[in-house]
Amino acid sequence: MNLYVRTINNVIDHIEESIAEQLTLQSVSQQFYLSEFHFSRLFKIITGTSVKQYILGRKLALAAEKLKDSQKTVTDIAYELGFEYPEVFSRDFKKWFGMAPAVYRNGHYEITPMSKAFVVDRDIMNFQGVLALKETYTYLDEQNLYGVFLEVDENSNDFNYMLQSTGENFLTDRRYYGCLKDDYFYTAVNCFGDDSRKYSVFYGGELANGNKDCDLKTRYIPAGWYACFAYHGEMLDIRKTFNNDFYRWMLIKEIEPCPNGIGMLNIYDRQDMLNIRILVPVKQPK
Repeated sequence: MNLYVRTINNVIDHIEESIAEQLTLQSVSQQFYLSEFHFSRLFKIITGTSVKQYILGRKLALAAEKLKDSQKTVTDIAYELGFEYPEVFSRDFKKWFGMAPAVYRNGHYEITPMSKAFVVDRDIMNFQGVLALKETYTYLDEQNLYGVFLEVDENSNDFNYMLQSTGENFLTDRRYYGCLKDDYFYTAVNCFGDDSRKYSVFYGGELANGNKDCDLKTRYIPAGWYACFAYHGEMLDIRKTFNNDFYRWMLIKEIEPCPNGIGMLNIYDRQDMLNIRILVPVKQPK
């Protein structure tokens, strides 16, 4: 696991174990022997939220549980979770969830409390004093991949289910055994280029031994330079994190993408499907 990612994982565990204390940016950074500035920046890059907002969000999430699952007073809950004053707790709770603690306790309201942060494992590096994704560059020769296509809408309730189930069904479909190489599995993702948040997703692989008898669609991969990023985990967990990481990386490295018909090419190691390389077409690196 990357050093920066491991550090923030340890920080998150520490916050969970000490959530009843009056945690601050200063107290947590000192616990891990980091400067407040460096720690604040690192936490925001790795998790996507600030230390202060994360601590507050987790405290309020646990407070919401206690309000429903116990008979403790609002004041007692506030003190148990490290709030110095009950008035501050009530104000923060109302600002976060849109209602006072007593109103939430006595009603049937749906809220979305902050869950414990899930940190995606990826390679982060210090680039000229700024934290960014670590990349390598690879030149791909043109090739054809063979597989199936899926069109999905990110606004749809079954978006994640369709992505996952289509990939799993393809990988377990016995019709393709021996037809495709079994070393790597590929997905290629393209957005429709509008504001509809619709995507075309290809699932497939390389033909084995020149076999062309499979009843599969062809996905052309153009030759060119690609920036390659290493991630480890489930792609559904990685997806949002990568989008944020990638745009930050482009700004820091001043890299220009190279539109070639491929939005993102993901390569999975069939021996470890959590080991994923994400390739994005770019102009020839200097």
